[in-house]
Amino acid sequence: MTRVLKSAEEIEHLLLADVRQQRHCDKVEAIRIGRCQPDEDNNRANWKVVSVDPGAASREFAGAAVMIAMDRLQREVSLIPWE
Repeated sequence: MTRVLKSAEEIEHLLLADVRQQRHCDKVEAIRIGRCQPDEDNNRANWKVVSVDPGAASREFAGAAVMIAMDRLQREVSLIPWE
């Protein structure tokens, strides 16, 4: 499957929208991603989540929701390469 190329801001927005739909996670404030080397631990994606601001949401629920959303999106989306 070919991954769609997106900017970091677009991926962060997709992650945040996905996470906010999960139970007890509508108050998550922000998610930041960073570039990384593709490997087995990150579904061969070139990005990973580097920080989560859970806001008023439970850290446990937010962390679990981020892991699920990241796993799915890493299979579908690649970060636009630097030029």
